[in-house]
Amino acid sequence: MNQALLQVKGLKKSFNGIEVLHSVDFSAEAGKVTALAGENGAGKSTLMKILMGEYQADGGEVLLEGKKVAFSSPHQALKNGISMIFQEMSPFPELTVAENIYMGREPHRFCFLKKKEQNKMAEEKLAELKIRLDIHKKVKKLTVSELQLLEIAKAVSYDSKVVIMDEPTSSLTAMEVSLLFDTIRMLKERKVAVIYISHKLEELFQIADRVCVLRDGSIISSRPAEEVTEDVLISEMVGRELSQIYPKTDKTIGDVAFRVEHLARRGVFSDVSFEIRRGEILGFAGMAGAGRTEIAEAVFGVEHYQAGRIFLHGEEIKIRHARDAIQNHIALIPEDRARCGLNLSGSIRDNMCVTILDRIGKCRHLIASRETEREQTSEIAEKMRIKMSGQEQKVLYLSGGNQQKIVVGKWLLTKPDVIIMDEPTRGIDVGAKYEIYQLIQQLAGEGKAVLIISSEMQELLGVCDRIIVLREGQIAAEMDVKEASQEKIMAAIVNQEEERRKN
Repeated sequence: MNQALLQVKGLKKSFNGIEVLHSVDFSAEAGKVTALAGENGAGKSTLMKILMGEYQADGGEVLLEGKKVAFSSPHQALKNGISMIFQEMSPFPELTVAENIYMGREPHRFCFLKKKEQNKMAEEKLAELKIRLDIHKKVKKLTVSELQLLEIAKAVSYDSKVVIMDEPTSSLTAMEVSLLFDTIRMLKERKVAVIYISHKLEELFQIADRVCVLRDGSIISSRPAEEVTEDVLISEMVGRELSQIYPKTDKTIGDVAFRVEHLARRGVFSDVSFEIRRGEILGFAGMAGAGRTEIAEAVFGVEHYQAGRIFLHGEEIKIRHARDAIQNHIALIPEDRARCGLNLSGSIRDNMCVTILDRIGKCRHLIASRETEREQTSEIAEKMRIKMSGQEQKVLYLSGGNQQKIVVGKWLLTKPDVIIMDEPTRGIDVGAKYEIYQLIQQLAGEGKAVLIISSEMQELLGVCDRIIVLREGQIAAEMDVKEASQEKIMAAIVNQEEERRKN
């Protein structure tokens, strides 16, 4: 075994007297990808934040190229050759793509910013990584997928010795994931040590040279990737076996509950028609920019559409605002839970009850209203098995899986008939995913009409009854899940492009 570029020996960390990392030993070799797997709350983020200088260890040591280091800030870690792609992105929204990539490292001549040189550097870096982003575009106008690509470009631009990737593909399409893997291979050729954290287990087997499992603050195993199976990996991560990753329940698919006819929004999508039956789970597949999220937002009233009709239980309804959708018992779980689904600084109770304030508000000046909020929150928290210290705990301090459960739970309080879930398992661990899948099946079993938008084709195949493939704002194909496969879904996208070229 080669001398590790980065070594962690006996690392310990406690919060409020509770030890969360227990004498962790971990290493990453130059030119190798070391995958770190584990559930939310296992200690992965704490370990990485120590490496990046955000937290200080209470015991143990970190060695970089054989020398002991202890960084006091992320800036110091970056200066010494360690960079990180964070799961929760925090760019500067009012600045451009180029300005974000080189924030704090802008080229200057005397006291003057060399903006043309900065733009050229950004263009060259993006071209090198085969990332298509407009360097002049303000970051606030980027999609979640584009923000993820920006974070990747920024981290790689530091030319670091160690690159930590925390859920780098959580909102990327299959094609974008392929480009990221090309970047990782390039980093390996440059003898960079890559630490790769992902809840998408299939990715670990594609890209990792070594897999380490962290559970409850302790390293459970560390072995070459070729010696690891998915079943063993899941068992080690969660401490129990999951008989099925995608649970199924007995259900009856009934009459059409929700129907969209010829929906169109200029320059975004056109002539989109689909229906969802009671008890049915419909999936939307497609590349970034295919119009999946935009269609969901139009149906929910977040964005306006110019043409088309929407029917609920056979009757036409008008949706001009989100309020109209809610009154018609339609719910939307958004793609970006941090920006669109949660008030991170608010309590669990405040977040959970925000969708039913109109209902509670009639007696909100009374003590009874607060008691109603507690009862509603308690009911959903128990149903969804949310791990929390209490209802007043801030959402910011919950794991990604528990945050997502709150986003879903608050919409369940509205008692919806139609539930749209945009990337419902983005950035959450396998155990939490399993619980979300169970919930989806339960909702369908109760006769709800469910629409799932996902960039993970295997997720769509495992959860849905029927899949619609979208491309460039139009429906490219529709297939029963029993006849579908990843190859057929990709072929539907590629074939439509080929037909367009022929014409």
